Amino acid sequence: MKASPLAAAIAAALACPAVHVPAALAQESIGAPVVVTATRQKQRADEVIASIEVIDRETIERAGQSSLVDLLQSLTGVRIATSGGPGANASMFLRGAESRHTLLLVDGLRVGSATSGQATLEAIPLAMVERIEILRGPASALYGSEAIGGVIQIFTRRGREGLHPELFVGIGGYDTVNASASLNGGQGALRYSLSVGQDDSKGYSAKRNRPQWHSSWGSSYHPDRDGFRNRYASASATVDLRERDRFGVHAFATDGRNHYDTNDYYRSYLDKQVDSAGAWLQNELGQGWTSTVRIGQSRDRLHNVTDDTNRNRIRSTQQQFQWQHDVRLPVGSLMAAYEYVRARVGGDTDYVVDKRDVHAFLLGWSGSFDAHSVQLNLRHDDNSQFGSKTTGMFGYGFRISPQWRVHASVATAFNAPTFNQLYWPDTGFGGGNPDLEPEHALNREIGLRWDDGTHHVELTYYNNRVRDLIAGWPPQNLNRARLEGIELAWQANLAGYDLRAGVDVLDAKDERSGNRLPRRAKLAGFARIERIADRWSWGVEWDGQGKRYEDTANTLELAGYGLIHAYAHYRLAPDWRVELRANNLLDKRYELSRGYATAGANLFAGIRYTPR
Repeated sequence: MKASPLAAAIAAALACPAVHVPAALAQESIGAPVVVTATRQKQRADEVIASIEVIDRETIERAGQSSLVDLLQSLTGVRIATSGGPGANASMFLRGAESRHTLLLVDGLRVGSATSGQATLEAIPLAMVERIEILRGPASALYGSEAIGGVIQIFTRRGREGLHPELFVGIGGYDTVNASASLNGGQGALRYSLSVGQDDSKGYSAKRNRPQWHSSWGSSYHPDRDGFRNRYASASATVDLRERDRFGVHAFATDGRNHYDTNDYYRSYLDKQVDSAGAWLQNELGQGWTSTVRIGQSRDRLHNVTDDTNRNRIRSTQQQFQWQHDVRLPVGSLMAAYEYVRARVGGDTDYVVDKRDVHAFLLGWSGSFDAHSVQLNLRHDDNSQFGSKTTGMFGYGFRISPQWRVHASVATAFNAPTFNQLYWPDTGFGGGNPDLEPEHALNREIGLRWDDGTHHVELTYYNNRVRDLIAGWPPQNLNRARLEGIELAWQANLAGYDLRAGVDVLDAKDERSGNRLPRRAKLAGFARIERIADRWSWGVEWDGQGKRYEDTANTLELAGYGLIHAYAHYRLAPDWRVELRANNLLDKRYELSRGYATAGANLFAGIRYTPR
């Protein structure tokens, strides 16, 4: 029997006594947090050339957002569009790029649908998340396809020394009930973590009852409550084998059901299942030389039930292997890696081609000397569907003074066509186009940072030109887009108050027509004030965005909006905390997608037990 490429790669790697600390474990820091997404190596966030944001567990709990989509929606450079209430399909536009142009990683593994090219963000519960890193800007030179807009990497909960149980129960508006339990611990060489939970909400009608729009909807409005239920579990374990050797495993699974409106007589629903499992092995080859071997698999499965007679199943599986070497040099650090991904699709759709293989080789160097910082990356992808692509990135930073730092970069990126775009069967309206070429991007950006220990200000300008954009049906490489913008963020600690504010201006246009790309507001911003004092912690936040267009012709306008939220936590005892969050305090009516409803004013209250 002929061995598969994946099996051969695994055998070769395990024959070598090498391996390095995985990205998911590289989170310790003194002072500034340590990040790994920007370079695939551990690096202090204040030394990174790229634009990156870190959200830790404490921030997630303090803010109290109910979902990952809600959390991401409040960040600089992110635009979100949802088609209904809790658990509804969500599309994210990072720096104005298409929703299929942002790569989602969970514990270092790619997670998403190979048929649509999007990740099922609404299925990832915040209760199992330890940390999130958001890398803005093209990153194909590090991660390959799907990273034209950037990368979001999620790290699930991890174990630590001792025994640390946690229980949480909360109830809120729209008959929402959330419950979760976790156990993190460790003794000697062993670290472990287990989290389980369930989120339920009866929700509200996915679509607004607006008769003037029924002609375009047909009879798709159904005046019922479109709720969401999601069960989930995650687990991890690590074992120290010798002084610098370590082995680990991690897994998570979610199983959700989201009701939606597609007709006026049946409670249509989508079953959404996302899971991932992986293992890694670490070893130090020599002084300053380590390597990482990781193997894993992720799956994304949908079961769409429109009515009693119309049902459709879609599934994607991505088998993955990574082998990375990191070598500390007299100046800087060298990174060399090999990646293999086999993507398979299936279900009720009869694709002419149902799998593809991607082999990739990476080289990178990053280092600092005197006031200078440099990052160089080069990646070559060999895709069985369309051939080879090589992408690169060059970044340079200069510390003008202890407070001031300037940085600039140029990077190329690409995005492979999805299975739907390539091989969707012709059902009378045209099918996929197997002759499609990848979409390409060239990004240039420059930024300025100022930090005096009390205030931190960051200003970034970027210009990302995307060509060969896939559009229309049957799909073709027709369009060119200009994604140009300015991001400004400020944070400070004054008189015991944590203050944050940001604004980003985005000019996302189709270069051929001159029209703005759908659902991308030109202006968005946020402002937050938080305080922690004795047993109390509280915060008030505002976020909003300007008008957008629903269609490519820019004839259907979505009005701008601004929302005010607030939270308050009170520690009843060392082990018990009451948490309150009020969303959309002014009961603002707004839309993220034309015709789809959003939540009005609502309150959520919970209690958390965390023994110290």
